[in-house]
Amino acid sequence: MAQSLRTLLTPVKSLLGGTAAFMAGNSLLGVVLPLRMEAAGYPIALTGLVMAAYYLGLAFGGFKAKHVILRIGHIRAFSTFAALTAAVCLAYTFFFNPAAWIVLRVINGFCIAGMTTSIESWLNDRSSNKTRGRVLGYYMLVFYVAIALGQTLVNVAPVEGSDLLMISAALIGLSLIPIALTRLGEPNLSELRVLGVKQLYQASRVGVIGAGVAGILIGSFYALGVVFARQIGLSITEAAMFMSTVVIGGLAAQVPVGMLADRFDRRIVMSCMLIAVGVSWGLLSHSISSDIHLGLLMAMAIAFGGAISSVYPLCVAQTFDRLDRKYYVAASGRLLMVYSIGATIGPLLASSLMSVHGPRSFFLFESTIAVGYAVFVLIAVRIGPKLPVEGREKFVPLPDISPVAMRLDPRTEPNTSEPHAGK
Repeated sequence: MAQSLRTLLTPVKSLLGGTAAFMAGNSLLGVVLPLRMEAAGYPIALTGLVMAAYYLGLAFGGFKAKHVILRIGHIRAFSTFAALTAAVCLAYTFFFNPAAWIVLRVINGFCIAGMTTSIESWLNDRSSNKTRGRVLGYYMLVFYVAIALGQTLVNVAPVEGSDLLMISAALIGLSLIPIALTRLGEPNLSELRVLGVKQLYQASRVGVIGAGVAGILIGSFYALGVVFARQIGLSITEAAMFMSTVVIGGLAAQVPVGMLADRFDRRIVMSCMLIAVGVSWGLLSHSISSDIHLGLLMAMAIAFGGAISSVYPLCVAQTFDRLDRKYYVAASGRLLMVYSIGATIGPLLASSLMSVHGPRSFFLFESTIAVGYAVFVLIAVRIGPKLPVEGREKFVPLPDISPVAMRLDPRTEPNTSEPHAGK
């Protein structure tokens, strides 16, 4: 077993190390910025605008960063993206201005998309057709744990100072070391088959709309969740713990949700997860205001994280079930675009509501959208045909915070060759 694990991870350990470093730094940045804006007294609507800009950059980078990689190569492209992201982290200190921060967040999102695309195409190239699923699993483990740990680093220094931004920049800069020293060859980034959004919508209305709903829910939460926690009385330490616990809940839920999704109608499972988002978010908000024990609060945060993190991969599975395998990668790209649009809109809507109606409107916003879409999906189940279990693809967990793991998904077309030798 140990030998098998070592054989599996040795070719990709440098890639996983680089991923851990830059995701920890980026997640720390995602917590520090809204807290700094809150401490400076900026309106919550402006905070939402700044944080939404990240997802706009992520969407743009999902389509355009590939061209940079193809032009200059993976190592140089990753180095460029990482260096620019580290510089952006430091620039937040020098340009403490919302307009400048919006531009910086767009650049930040674009670069993270480029770094993730570089890593995932490498991981795919280093994996055989039989091991891609397990490599994706370890990639997700590193991805989620790095995000959770990065968020907890907010406790090591005051948010008003520049120390945390320097730590974020340092972590992102450190991700260059394992990548720059790697002896891995350049993976192939061939052109994808084209699949229009209209075609995708006709194939799976539930999956496409659901990707947008997942973006709204997740984008809103990760952009404004820490501000919400602060506004209802949690300390910075407790707010960071709350955010990290939600992330860990998302990781823990992937396997059991996958088992349910492979056994029952995915639309029903998706509806249950959406209802769980609405109910758990409402209970969380009420429980926090009722001054309950922190341990119980974190237990509910795990449930909330598991539910909200399951929506996007269920949408992908639901869509793949209704497409030919040759279109899976193209469909993933389109779903990412829809997700990113939703993640850009979500913080704008949520922050506008919070600025007018207070922090309580945040959980009402999330709950209403989740439960409302659950009802829509249940109606679709009632009036639409049911896909036989034997005609469905196996559920595959995907990261929800940056769902760009396209080529690494073992449901997509297999590699044309076995992975190259190297470390």
